[in-house]
Amino acid sequence: MDIPMKTLLVSGLLAAATNAFAADKAVLLEVPVTYHADAGVVAKVKDECKPDEQLATRVGEVMKKLNREGSGTVASAAEAGDASVLRLQITHVLGVGGGAFSGPKAITVNAELLEGGKVVRQTKVNRWSIGGVFGAFKGTCSILDRSAAAIGKDLGRWVRDPSYQIKEEAAPKDAEQQAAAQ
Repeated sequence: MDIPMKTLLVSGLLAAATNAFAADKAVLLEVPVTYHADAGVVAKVKDECKPDEQLATRVGEVMKKLNREGSGTVASAAEAGDASVLRLQITHVLGVGGGAFSGPKAITVNAELLEGGKVVRQTKVNRWSIGGVFGAFKGTCSILDRSAAAIGKDLGRWVRDPSYQIKEEAAPKDAEQQAAAQ
C-alpha cells in the first residue's frame, strides 16, 4: 500500500507539534489570588462577589485544561516543582451593586509568570462587561464572573505564547461616570 507523500508529511508535522506541546512546562496558578495594597474595590462587592475567588476558579480551570492534568493551581511557588507559576494580584474592581442597571463592571489584574521563583514576564489585564445579551437580568457578581472568565482566556494564551500581547480593552461609554462615583 502506497502512502502519499503529503500524508506522511502532515503526519510527521502533527507528531512533532504534539511532542513539542507535551514537552511544554506546566503552568500553575498560585492561589489565593491577592489584592494589591492600593486596590480599588467596593467592600460590599469584594465581600459578596469575591472577585479573587472568581479569578482563582476561572484562571485555574484554564491552567488545568492547558496542563491536561492536575488541578491547575498551587498554594505557593515553592510547591510548584518544575512547573511555572502564574501569580495574579487584583489592582481594581469596578462595580457596585445593582447588576447591569448600575453600569459596566470590570476587573484589573497584574499577572506575573515565574520560573524557578523568578519573574520572567508580566502583564496587566483589564476586562469589562455589561453582562452580555441578557445583562439586564444579571447581578453584579455574575457580570464580574464574565470578566474573570475573559481574563482566564487571555492569560491562557499569554502563558503559552510569549509573543502574545494582551490588548487593553476600551471602557464602555458609561464606565467613566461610574468610576467617578466610586
